[in-house]
Amino acid sequence: MPGVIIDGRNELIPDLDVVNYKDDTRLKLVPGHSMRNRKTRWVRSIVLHNTKNIPTTISPGRGKSLDIGARVARYWSTSPKPAGAHLIVDWDAKVYCLADLLQDATYHAGSMNEVSIGIEVFEDEHGRIYDDQLTAVVLLVRWLCRRFGIQMQVQNFLPAYDGDVDRIVAGGKDCVGVFGHCHQYWSGKRFDPDHDILQVLVDNGFRHFNFQAREDIVYWKLIQSKLGLRPDGVPGPDTCDALQAKGFANGLYDFSTVI
Repeated sequence: MPGVIIDGRNELIPDLDVVNYKDDTRLKLVPGHSMRNRKTRWVRSIVLHNTKNIPTTISPGRGKSLDIGARVARYWSTSPKPAGAHLIVDWDAKVYCLADLLQDATYHAGSMNEVSIGIEVFEDEHGRIYDDQLTAVVLLVRWLCRRFGIQMQVQNFLPAYDGDVDRIVAGGKDCVGVFGHCHQYWSGKRFDPDHDILQVLVDNGFRHFNFQAREDIVYWKLIQSKLGLRPDGVPGPDTCDALQAKGFANGLYDFSTVI
């Protein structure tokens, strides 16, 4: 079964049906128009999107296959405005990989492109998504966090914290975790994605922080101090290595644990 492409190689994701651009050339994004070469080797965040930027309605089960990967890739490749994302999750829970997750910076989130992986969750003009589709999103995001050493944390989505996160708008170089495009461009992308997708991550063990208030920085400084690291509050590769040495699989911290 095909998987996602990382640094030129195919990597399988258990329990997910994935098609990539090497298996289906229709999926390949156009360099220079939908993506460019990534300069960093430290991918530190995942940015989630809805295709329509409208409130979602969750339907039970799974929807029909729309071959959405090829359709959206064609749209992005011919649109006047440069656009693209690494991954798209269809109604039937199939995942389409349109770019190399490590080598390519797709044009999905402006200043965050360099440091992030972009995931589009398909919704129709009524905002319809499906339960099985959301299950695929959780499996995909969890696997990516393990593969890239991205701590399983999200921007707090409670109404009191709605709006831009200044650190994300500035490029997110000190933001490790999973975010919505809405956190970068609230005035134009308020429902990109809607809160449902972030809620399902929290329901499946992701920890939420108010990144605008730097709650994550305070928390991780404490963890890093306990690990004997310089406490800068940003859980990068050194923090992952120290956590793995302590027995945390893939270097990801279990937020229910006390070091």
